[in-house]
Amino acid sequence: MTLEETILASTSAEKIRLDNAQNRLRCLSLGVTPLPEGDPRVGGACCDECGIPEEETDGGKLLQCKACKMAAYCSASCQKAHWKASHKLTCSKLNDEAKSLGEQIVREMNDGRIHNIRKALQLNDAAYAVAKKKHGLFAAMEKLFQMEADGKSPERTFEHMERGCYSWTQEIISNVFKGKREVVDRFTCACPIRCKEYLQSSPTAWDSLMDAMLHLARVLTKDDFLTTRTRQETGLSHRAARDAFVTINLALVHEKVAKAIFCRKDMTKEEAREYALNTMAPKLQRFYRNGGEGFASSDIDHNMTIQGNIGQFTAMLSYWYRTLEVDPKNPNGFIEAMKLDPTQEMTYEVHTRPLGEGMIRLGRTLTMDELRVLSLEALTEYKERKKTAKRGGKKGKKNRNRR
Repeated sequence: MTLEETILASTSAEKIRLDNAQNRLRCLSLGVTPLPEGDPRVGGACCDECGIPEEETDGGKLLQCKACKMAAYCSASCQKAHWKASHKLTCSKLNDEAKSLGEQIVREMNDGRIHNIRKALQLNDAAYAVAKKKHGLFAAMEKLFQMEADGKSPERTFEHMERGCYSWTQEIISNVFKGKREVVDRFTCACPIRCKEYLQSSPTAWDSLMDAMLHLARVLTKDDFLTTRTRQETGLSHRAARDAFVTINLALVHEKVAKAIFCRKDMTKEEAREYALNTMAPKLQRFYRNGGEGFASSDIDHNMTIQGNIGQFTAMLSYWYRTLEVDPKNPNGFIEAMKLDPTQEMTYEVHTRPLGEGMIRLGRTLTMDELRVLSLEALTEYKERKKTAKRGGKKGKKNRNRR
């Protein structure tokens, strides 16, 4: 009997009434009772036995099946009930499948193939754990990031480009660092634990990731792009850069991710400061030179999305540089290293900084109304600072003339 047949045999008919085929398969694989259409808990983490949402559990966190790492419960009693009802028939098979997937995906990544990464690592925590602990997942990821940064790219057949498989970095970040998308909204989350684990796996892990992301942005510049890419490649390349920066910016909401960047165990405070100002900052600063004119905004980045993503990325790194006291003597040293011109400074102070710091404070993405309020407050503060600085400059000039 196949795994699907075993699941079907152990699951009553009323438990599998779902319109969405993917949700049905997910429910079948766990032997869980799907929530009815319109239930507010749909799309959120909940107990696979009673359906209580994660935030309503006693500790605010669900327990996970240690074997398959796919079923989740609010209590030990629910876990026992679910085990007796159906999960005992599927757990071992799911665990065996996870072991096979974990080995398979790392083997494929080492060969430069990433087309099965979503199935293996996004939807299956057990496969991720096996790949990480036994097969060198993080080393394979860093290797692909380094290859991307060096200008290499995955196989780009029409089929792969149609499904958006245009970049190693995009696929890895969007699937591994996003975590389990059926638990949370794909565009508003990043898994801080997975991000932190990767960043702590190697002294060069963050450099490789950052270089790959900035390479995706760099190929959108006028000189390199318009003369060498088709319209389809233009769109896919823009999407790859956008997906990478959006996900990492969401990860930077979490202090544990920031500490993995700025507070590494292999660096002292002084070394962390030097690394931030002499290694990280120059890589970002190139995107602010000449007023950021290198971007072909009129042809590719119509709404300046990528420039905005990089600005937000810079603002969040600057926030953590200041908050984690990487340089207590000059907490604003990171943003000062960008050498922003007056226009860029105003954009940073009024838009990107409120956006980045607002996300960190709230722990999520901002609504347009929230961003509008923060931007207006920041604009008022910015104007007041400029007026104060101007008045101070005039007073200083008068005093010098009197002397």
